[in-house]
Amino acid sequence: MSIKRIWIIVGMSISSYSASAAVIWNLGIDDNSQDGNGDATLGDPATLNGVDFNVSGVRESGEQDLPGNPANVGGLGDDDARDVDDDYYFSGVYTTAAGDGGYEPVGIVSENESFYDRALTAGDPNMRWHFNVPETVTPDDNFTFTIDFYNLNETNAGDISSYDLTFWVDGKQIGEMQPHMDIDLSSAQSWDFSMDDLGGIEKVGSGFDHYVEVRSTPTGSARWSSLDYVQLEVSSEPKVEDDPNISVATAVNFGDIPLGGETATETIVFTNSGVAQNLVITELTLEGERPDAFTIIGPNLPLTLAPGTESQIEIAVTPGEIAESVSAILAVTSNDTSDGNSTIVRLGARIFEPFNDENTLWFIGTDDEAQDGDGNASLNDLAFFNGTNFFASGVQESGEDFLPGNPANTGGNGSTRDIDDDFYFSGSYNTVVDGGDYTPVGEVEANESYYDRALTNGDPNMRWHFNVPKSIGPNDAFTFTVDFYNLSESDPASESSYDLTFFVDGKQIGEMQPHSEADFSIAQSWEFTVDDLGGTAELGPGFDHYVEVRSTPTGSSRWASLDYAKVDVIPGANQDLIITELSVDPDNDNVTFSFQAKVGLIYAVDRSTTLRSSGEPGGWLEINDSLVAQSEIQSFTDPGAAAGNAKFFYRVRVAEE
Repeated sequence: MSIKRIWIIVGMSISSYSASAAVIWNLGIDDNSQDGNGDATLGDPATLNGVDFNVSGVRESGEQDLPGNPANVGGLGDDDARDVDDDYYFSGVYTTAAGDGGYEPVGIVSENESFYDRALTAGDPNMRWHFNVPETVTPDDNFTFTIDFYNLNETNAGDISSYDLTFWVDGKQIGEMQPHMDIDLSSAQSWDFSMDDLGGIEKVGSGFDHYVEVRSTPTGSARWSSLDYVQLEVSSEPKVEDDPNISVATAVNFGDIPLGGETATETIVFTNSGVAQNLVITELTLEGERPDAFTIIGPNLPLTLAPGTESQIEIAVTPGEIAESVSAILAVTSNDTSDGNSTIVRLGARIFEPFNDENTLWFIGTDDEAQDGDGNASLNDLAFFNGTNFFASGVQESGEDFLPGNPANTGGNGSTRDIDDDFYFSGSYNTVVDGGDYTPVGEVEANESYYDRALTNGDPNMRWHFNVPKSIGPNDAFTFTVDFYNLSESDPASESSYDLTFFVDGKQIGEMQPHSEADFSIAQSWEFTVDDLGGTAELGPGFDHYVEVRSTPTGSSRWASLDYAKVDVIPGANQDLIITELSVDPDNDNVTFSFQAKVGLIYAVDRSTTLRSSGEPGGWLEINDSLVAQSEIQSFTDPGAAAGNAKFFYRVRVAEE
C-alpha cells in the first residue's frame, strides 16, 4: 500500500539575461549522468572563473555540519573509509565566516576539491558549495543558482515521490521550496538572488566564506537522487519578470480517504504575483490516469485576478467501491506565458479499506507478510487504536532501550534515525503500574508514526504502551498476537529461531513460544486478563500499561521483521461457568446438562465420581476437549454415564489451546 502525494507544478518566475551572463562555477554538466565512482578517474567536468578542471562524485556518508573538510580524498561506494562531506570547496581564501558565523572557517584552500557528495538521501539531505565572490562583481549584479538531479530512486515505483528542495545563501533561505519529482525528472531547479543576499559589495573577493546550500525533504518513497550538475551564474543585466504570473501552493495532499467515506475536498489558491497585468484563467481541465475520480468545484470562468490578488477553487475526490490509489492532472490555462499558457496540477489520493472491530483494541500492521520498513513520511502500514485508523512506518532498530522511551520518535534511516523499543498509542501516561521507578511520559496527543521494525540480537525487545478503555469489563479477557514474516540467518543450514516470552506490565504471562524458520506462517499469541492489568481500578487514562515481547536468538539468527502486532478483547471470557440444568435419562443412563457459555468459544468437560485430583481413583477425567458453544446456554450429553454410578460430578472450563 502506498501513499500518493499530490503535487502542484507551478509556473516559476523566469529571468532572462543578456549575453553578459557568465558562469562563476559549475560541477558537472547537463548530461543526465555523473562520474560517481569516487576514484582518481575524475570524469566530471567543472569550472571556476573560466578555468576547467575535473571532479568525481562520492557516495554520501551521512549529514555533516559546517565548515566541512576542504580536502576530502574520496573513495569507492562500498568503502566504509570513503572520505566525503556535505561541503564542497572551490579554491580560495576562507578566513571570515559567512552570515551569522557559528563555525571556524577553513582558511586557505589552495586547489579545487576533486570529490563531491554525489546524491541526496533521507540520511544525508543537504549539500553546500563554498566560494569567494569575484572582485569583478558589482552591487547591481544578479545571481542565478541552478541544480539538476537526473534520477529519483523509490522503494515503490507506483508512488508519486520527490525531494522537496529549499535554497539557502550564507545560511538564509532564498525563495520558495521547489520539488525534484519522479514525474518530471527533466526539470532543473533554480533560484535568483542578489549581492545584498551575500552581505553587500564589501564582502567580495578573497577571505569571505560564501556558500550556497540545498536542503531537501523526501516525500512518497524517495530513497536517493543523483546530482547531474550544479552551477552559479552572474549577470549585469536586470531581471525581466513574468507579468502576469500565476502562483499556487507547491503541494496539496488529499491524505488517506476511507473506503465508503465522505467526499474529500482540497482548496487550491491561485495568486497573480505579477506587478502590472491582470491574470486571466480561461480553462480548467481534468486529464491523466483517473480524471473521473475528481471533480472541480469552481467559480465561473474566466477568473480575472488583478496583480497581488488571489482566487480559489475546490477539487473533490469521492471514494469508490474498491481500495486504490487514484491520480489525475488538472491543466490550468491562463495568459501567463512563462510555461506555455498552461500550469499543471497533479492530483492524487489513497483510498483504503478502514478497519473497525469493537473486539480489537489496537494493531500495528496487518497480516500481509510485509511491512513498510523505510521509516520515512510515506507511512504505508495500516494501524488501529480504539476505533481509529491511522498509518505507521517501521524504522531500523537502533539498539536496546529502556523504559519509558520517547513517545514522539521521528523515524528516518541511516545513522541519524530516531526510534526506540517503546511504541505509544495516544493517551495519558502519568502513573507507573509495573512497580518500576521510571518517570512516565505524560500526555501523548497522537499515535506514534514510527515503530521498531525488527528483533535483532542487539535489540531483542519490543513494547507497546496503551490506556485500557473504561468500557472494558471485569470478566473481559485479552489476546496479544505478534507475527514476524522472516528470519535472517548467518548460516542457512542451521536450525534457528527467536524464542519469545510475553510480558504484561513487566510480568511474564504464559510460556515461551518460538518464532522458528520451520514455519514462518505461525503467529504467536498469549491470553491475559483484566487482573493482569491491575484490575478495573486501573482502567482509563493515566495508567501506563504496556505489553512486551522479549526474545532470545537461537542457531544463527540475525533478525526477524515484524509483520503485525495486535491486542484483541474477548468480552466476558472470564465469567463464571455455571451449570444451569442437569438430567438423567432412565432409559439409556445418558447424563445431559446445560451451562452458560460464550458463542464460538471452545470448552472442555471433565467428570469425576470422587472430586479427587486427576489420576486418583474416581478423580477428574477429561471427557471432551473440543466442545464449541453454539448458543449462550450450551448443552452437553455424556452417553451412559449414570450406569453403575450412585453419584457423579461435572465441571466445565475454557479449553486450553
